[in-house]
Amino acid sequence: MRSFTTAGEKAIGTTGFFLFGVLTSIMAVLKLTVITDWSWWRVSLPVAIFVGFNMVYILVGLIYLSLVNIGERPAEDETAFLENHHRIPHDWIPHDWIPYDWISLLFFALFADNLVRWWEGAEGSYWFWLLSGQIEAVLIFAGLSVADLFLYWSRIGPILDGSE
Repeated sequence: MRSFTTAGEKAIGTTGFFLFGVLTSIMAVLKLTVITDWSWWRVSLPVAIFVGFNMVYILVGLIYLSLVNIGERPAEDETAFLENHHRIPHDWIPHDWIPYDWISLLFFALFADNLVRWWEGAEGSYWFWLLSGQIEAVLIFAGLSVADLFLYWSRIGPILDGSE
């Protein structure tokens, strides 16, 4: 899907979807040729992480913006604000801020991995996490991902309101 603005710039970024799609394709080829003990849930995990994280990102953003009272600015101020900040989404965020969105993506990936392990009934621990595949790990990483996204949106709210 390609959508371009009037200036010819790409308005909808599909790079992440293609990147996760290629990773899923590589995992499918590995499952079909070399590794036979992966489930199809595990193979489709990269695309599920990408789609699921974006859904949670939008949902948390809508919840945050509906709860916070952001004042309306005149149309001419809105146009000037959008002209300054539409090209690079993070160009107006100070560089010393913590990248909450990327940390939340990591937590969501760990949530999805633990969810698949729990769903498959995997026994024992994997890589770094002793509770891997247990419901406690699923709930912990889901909560951390949502909390981190709320922190991300709470940094953007004051900027949209004009108080920063």
